Amino acid sequence: MRNIINPVKRRSGSKIITHTHIHPFLLLNISMYTLAAICFMVYTTELSYVHAEGEEDLGSASSSLDASVTVGTACNFSGNVDIPHTSTIMNGVNSTDIGKTTMNVTCNDQGGYAVYAIGYTNDEYGNTALQSSISDEYNISTGTSTSGNTSNWSMKLASVSGTTTATIENGYGNYNTVPDDYTKVATLNTITNPGTSTTGSSISTTYQTYISPTQPAGAYTGKVKYTLVHPSTAPAPEIPPKTISDLTSMQDFYNLSEYDRTGVLNSMETEVNYTLKDKRDDQDYTVAKLKDGKVWMVENLNLSGGTEITSELSDIPEGYVLPVANGFRSNNRLPSSSTDFGSENNMARLYNSNRKTNCGAIGQNVPCYSYYSWTAATAGSGLGINTDDTDAPYSICPKGWRLPTSRSFSAYESDFSLLVAAYTLQPDTNFYDQAGPNTTPNFILAGSYLGNATFSHGGEWGHYWSSTVYSDVYARGLLLFQSGASPSDWNYRRRGIPMRCVAE
Repeated sequence: MRNIINPVKRRSGSKIITHTHIHPFLLLNISMYTLAAICFMVYTTELSYVHAEGEEDLGSASSSLDASVTVGTACNFSGNVDIPHTSTIMNGVNSTDIGKTTMNVTCNDQGGYAVYAIGYTNDEYGNTALQSSISDEYNISTGTSTSGNTSNWSMKLASVSGTTTATIENGYGNYNTVPDDYTKVATLNTITNPGTSTTGSSISTTYQTYISPTQPAGAYTGKVKYTLVHPSTAPAPEIPPKTISDLTSMQDFYNLSEYDRTGVLNSMETEVNYTLKDKRDDQDYTVAKLKDGKVWMVENLNLSGGTEITSELSDIPEGYVLPVANGFRSNNRLPSSSTDFGSENNMARLYNSNRKTNCGAIGQNVPCYSYYSWTAATAGSGLGINTDDTDAPYSICPKGWRLPTSRSFSAYESDFSLLVAAYTLQPDTNFYDQAGPNTTPNFILAGSYLGNATFSHGGEWGHYWSSTVYSDVYARGLLLFQSGASPSDWNYRRRGIPMRCVAE
């Protein structure tokens, strides 16, 4: 169990925290069972008669019984909320027995049963946590502390008197850490007279939360799922993979296990819109799984000038510093929005950063999204890389996303080549359209580019930056034109060109 100390950014004095547990049975209740079968064999009798001479031949007669029946081992699992899991807690207070749920089990499996629990609300570090309505950085991780500056929450189970007593497992007879993997919390190893009687057990569960004096006030919610398996020796249930519905931000793609990544991809229908938020500025983006099987942004990245680019939320490693000498602002921030295109190909520049408003701010009819020089798009990581068909390692894409490649020597190594092969490209003259799946063309928009203070080839050409170098002056990208597309074209690094990111 990992337990990251909950980061605190400001004091909240005597502010009140509203703490809400969503009851698990209202979320998901899985009852797994096995079947025992008894089959009756087919029984046939042959009757023969011997008769005297002159008597009528009676022949023979036969009778048979064909029957089979399947007897299931019946186990049921249900829950009642006796006390709602909602509490208002003052900072610096340890609150116990928050809410009460009774889980009811009836089972006639001779081998008994086991109950497993898992907390499945995860913070950005992968911990089971109470999620904050304020910000993910204020999430409350699990734990059992009752004082200090680290807020936490835990759970406790008890066998309810008057029913067959189940054994509480793994220390959950007292408050213990909410598990982030399936953990056995209760068992009944043997059931008396299986098949002739059904054994009933009840188990109660409550929660404890300690809120430190520095925890910001707000609403915090968490979820725990309980699963019944039988017999008691049955293997632990598998954790289902994440799906696209489990992701809320672009950055949630970062650090997905291969198991969860496959689950997310399998849950997405091809060419269907999904919306995710970029945590850096809370802007929503439309994404889709396209015909190449990858997840793409299907609208252009639209960061404002001065946006902070950090390793926690952006496609750069920890400790990486944006090169201020090449146009970035101090404190790892993008350059301010500029109308000066300049002549230096290795300067970070951002153009027309108007957040989809005030289009034409640089005096031309231009789309309402940001255009980036290649140095800005690659977070300065392409500086000094001048060999054709090599890639800048980083970008200003969200964490878990990257700039697509655009190699010329091998089509299968070019992300754009796969898109060009999959879609019929047509120019789009409506440059205010962000090119969602229901536009023409689908997913890929001829968004043109900005160069030398000129909005070039409107309605004819369009470009998207890739991570791939062509020379010390040019970088590669996707070029759209009226009769088709070139997935490894090149353009001046200094020009303002849109960018779309692809999930890692």
